Order: sequence, then structure tokens, then C-alpha cells
Amino acid sequence: MKEMATALADSQHGKLIRILLVEDSSVDAHLVSGLLRNSPQATECIHTRNLNEALARISDAEMDVILLDLNLGDSSGYETFDRVRRAAPGAAILVLSGSDDEELASRTVREGGQDYLVKGSFDGKLLLRAIRYAVERKMSEEALRKSEATVRAIFENSLDAIVIFDERGRFVEANEAAAALLAAPRSDLIGSTIHKFAGEGFDREMERMRVSQSGRGQFNVRRPDGTERMVDYCFRANILPGRHLGVMRDITEQQRLEDQLRVSQKMEAVGRLAGSVAHDFNNILGVISGHAELLELRGQDESVRNKATKILTATTKASSLTKQLLAFGRKQVVAPTLLNLADVIRDISSMITCLMGPETQIAILSSKAAGTVYADQGQMEQVLLNLATNAHEAMPFGGTLTITLDKADGSDLPEQVPPGSYVHLSVGDTGTGIDPAVQERIFDPFFTTKKTGSGLGLSTVAGIVKQAGGYVVVESAPQKGTKFSVYLPRVAGAPERRVKPAGNGMTNVRGAETILLVDDEEELSNAAAEYLQECGYKVLKARAADEALEVARHFEDRISLLVTDIVMPGGSGRVLVEQMKKARPETGVLVISGHADDAVHQHGFLATTAFLQKPFTLQSLGVKIRSILDGHKPA
Repeated sequence: MKEMATALADSQHGKLIRILLVEDSSVDAHLVSGLLRNSPQATECIHTRNLNEALARISDAEMDVILLDLNLGDSSGYETFDRVRRAAPGAAILVLSGSDDEELASRTVREGGQDYLVKGSFDGKLLLRAIRYAVERKMSEEALRKSEATVRAIFENSLDAIVIFDERGRFVEANEAAAALLAAPRSDLIGSTIHKFAGEGFDREMERMRVSQSGRGQFNVRRPDGTERMVDYCFRANILPGRHLGVMRDITEQQRLEDQLRVSQKMEAVGRLAGSVAHDFNNILGVISGHAELLELRGQDESVRNKATKILTATTKASSLTKQLLAFGRKQVVAPTLLNLADVIRDISSMITCLMGPETQIAILSSKAAGTVYADQGQMEQVLLNLATNAHEAMPFGGTLTITLDKADGSDLPEQVPPGSYVHLSVGDTGTGIDPAVQERIFDPFFTTKKTGSGLGLSTVAGIVKQAGGYVVVESAPQKGTKFSVYLPRVAGAPERRVKPAGNGMTNVRGAETILLVDDEEELSNAAAEYLQECGYKVLKARAADEALEVARHFEDRISLLVTDIVMPGGSGRVLVEQMKKARPETGVLVISGHADDAVHQHGFLATTAFLQKPFTLQSLGVKIRSILDGHKPA
């Protein structure tokens, strides 16, 4: 008895056990109360004679145990048990009966009762043991209920998709996250097979899961609307007999970001390569144009001068190609000017012809009267190239590319474009067209429908046009071709042009100062030195930074100007400039480079440092030098 009482006390952590005795027989009630009074366990027993009185007691105070006679004056049989069970769901119910009704006993125990005791068949020891077991079972049931509620809450509120399926792959359970991932109501998921939503690679993953019995991996799920999502999954077999657990997380956006990072890194590498190629090519062009210019300036024979002029014209076109290369590598610096897009189309038409190939017909309807825009020429060339490239890919077997330039205002404008006066540039093709659902995303960065595309072409077009204050509109339908229309605000003013000085222009750039010319491209340096010497300057030459410092150290007279490349052997141009500023603070600086002019800032030069980009004409070099020596601000 003492051991049982101790166990009972332990099970209740020594607290007072509140017992409600519901018994209409005074004799039976007196007997049970006596048995409880002899218990060493602290108990409080409250006696009620009918069901209504018992229900009132239950509503007033929480009971630990209810000793319940089923046949009362105001209720009998299972109804008595059912009403008490509903009123006191947290109490352990022991049924006391005057008859050994096995059917009633099993029903009450099956539906929540802890035990069924027949009156006259138990003593104090059995009663206390029954109470102890009842309390322990009720505590276990409550702990299990809370545990199940916790698991269910985790299951229902998990941000990851959780599914339980059988040996045939049929869903037995699925949470809301799974329904959202698979884009199907939960009611439709239950009973359907996981293979219904299987995308590419699933069969291979399923076989691996079957063999390993657990693990993780990735595969595509296919939604009812036809879209696919990449999921990362965890799998464990037989969490219950014949039941398998799958936890899936949508990593589509994560994969997209990783792809964007890879593309960005690739584009950065391409940009660096383009910059390096352009640098070397510009040096070569500088040598060609420099010597051709010397021939043009010195030539006594008209035919020689004409040939030199043709060489210079060719180098100018080649220089334009390097600018386009820098545009593809996104290394050019934005320099908006007043432009007539008709000139831009004319300058780049040969490159578009090469890009499209012989199987494509090209029609250019360009009006010089379309007007002037304020934009960067290199960026406008990039817009044309990107749209032409897009059209070329839409016409793999050839077709017609139509480039149109005119002006648009008033009723000519689509609804997406605000009222105003615009220069209208359109690029149309007769290709495969664009699906309406895809059109909504074509300008999104990194969005592409091509397996090898970067997804940057059209987004770059949209960004450039927006930066210039314009708008892009697309008209397309499957198998009916595509037309991109660019609307740029018309501005007043004449287009800016670079006009080459006529004849021998040395008279405007002559001087007598000393210039230190530093460039590792010997032929270019020789041509520039020869030209400057004919202009009257004294020229000191060096091929590297350390050599230039040595020349300056041994030259006793004033050095008026340092003309230096940025990237050279034996130290960078920046280091050379810093050392020269310390040794000869009166010396001016002109930086030259085959890279884009943002290289000046990337290599640590101030924005006030004068810069001239290769390839340059010797006369433009002379004008720049004269401007610096005469005290003009660098440009």
C-alpha cells in the first residue's frame, strides 16, 4: 500500500489529488470514501449524487479523477459517461458499475475512460492502483496529444513543402507549403501520385532514394499550369510502415541568383578581355594612323597623300570597331552628345550586315529629318547591335530585318509613351515572334528563353534607353515576327561632329617646350616624337616608368609636360606621375591609353588629369598638348 501510494504521489509530483465521486448510493459512496481516507496519498474527495450536480462541480473546479457511477437518478448508461467526458476532458474517468457489462465497459474505455470497476469486486488496494494507473495513462495521453499537436503545428506551418507518400508514390499527407509549391489544392494532392508532378531528372532521383532509403538531392517538379520549379529535397523511407517522408524546398530563385552571379562573373571576364584586346589593337592603330598622318602632312606627291588619307579613313573605322568591342564588354564610358541617329545607323550598318549574314535581307529606312537626340553614341550602337542580334536569333533560317528611323508625336505614339516629340527608331524582323506570356519578362535582367543566352541583351537596351529619357515598346506575336520601337526625346541643336583639321595643321600646335614622352609601344612613340619635333618641341623618350625617371633625373633643364601611357613595364603610369610631381612639381601631365577613359580613375588618377584615348591623330595630340601648356583645363 505504501509503495502504491508513493508511486501515485510520484506520478502527480506530490500534489493533492482532487477526486469527484459521482454516486447515488449512500452505502457505496460511504465505502469508497472510506477506502480513499485510508490512503497515504493526499486526496480530496467530493461526493455528488446526480449528474447535474456533478456537472456543476466540474464547471466550478478542475478534477484530476472522476469515479463515475453510470446509473444515476437523472441519467443512465453510456449517456452519463459521455456527458461527463465532454465536461471534463482533462480528468481521468474510472467507471463504477453495479453490473459486469463487458460491452459497456469496452465502449467507455475505448472512448476515453481509463478503467471500468465493478462494485463489490475491489478493495482499497485495487482502487488506489486503478487511480494511479488512470492518472498515469491520462498524463501519457495528454503528453502524446500535445506532442501530436506540436508535430501537426510544425507540419502545417513549415515553410518547406512536406509530403508523406506510400510505396506507389501516392500522397497520404501534404501540408500547405506543398500545395503552394505544386500549385494544387491539398484535397487534389491526397491520393494523387508524386509522378504526376515529376519533372526532368525525377526517375533517376527516385531510384537513388529507393536504394539509399534516405538522403537529399534536387529535381524539377512540374506544375499543372506547365511551369517548372527546381526543388532541393530530403527523403527518409519508412518513417511509418509503408510511409515515406519527403521535404522539399523551392530553390528556383536561388538557382536563378547563382546563374546571375555566374553570368555576371563571365561578363566581367569578357569585359576585361575586351578591354585588353581593345588596348592592344588601339596601340597598333595608333602606329598605323601616326605614320599615315606623317605621310599625309609631309607628302609632296598628291597620290601619296591620297593613299595616306585612305589609310587614316580605314583606321578611323577600325577605331570605331574597338569602341563597339568595348561596348560589348561594357567598358566604355558614357559620354552623351547631340546625335543624329541616321549617322549612327550609317556608321554601324556594315557591322549589322556582317552580323545578320547573307541569308537575311536588310532594309534601312532612315530619315535625317527625324531630329537630334542627346545620348551616348557607343550606347546607341549597342542598342542597335543588341536588337539586331535578337532579330538574328529569331530568324535562324533567314528573313528580313527592317531598321526604320523617323519622328513621332501626337497620335503616332503608343499608349505606353507619354505625349511629346520623339525620334522613333524601330528594328523589326520576320522571325518566330514572342509569346505574350514571355513578353512581360523580356526586359528583366538575366531573363532568357535560350539555353545559352545571358539574358542581358534586352535588359541592357531598356536600361540605355531609360537612361537617355526614352521608352521601348515591343510588338510581337508567335510566328508573326517582332518589332522593337525605341522612342527618344527630340532635342534642339545640331549634332556634334569631330572635324579633322584640313591640310597641314602643325601651325596651330607649334611650341618650343620640352616634352617627356613615355610609351612602351616604340613605333607609336617614334611617330609621335617625330611629329612633335617637327612642331618645334624638344622630345625626350622613354619606354618604361623607371627609364623615364632616370631620364628626368639627368636632364637639367625644365620639362614642361609628361606624356605617359598608363600600363607599362617597370612601374605604372600612376607611380611615374607621383614621382615626377615630387621631383618636378612644375611639370604638367597628359595620360594616354588604349583602354577606356575610366581607366584613368581606376588606376588612381584624379578626374582633373588630362587624358587622351588611343588611337588618336597626331594633330589631336598636338592640340591637346598645346591646350595643357597654355594653361587650359584638362579634358
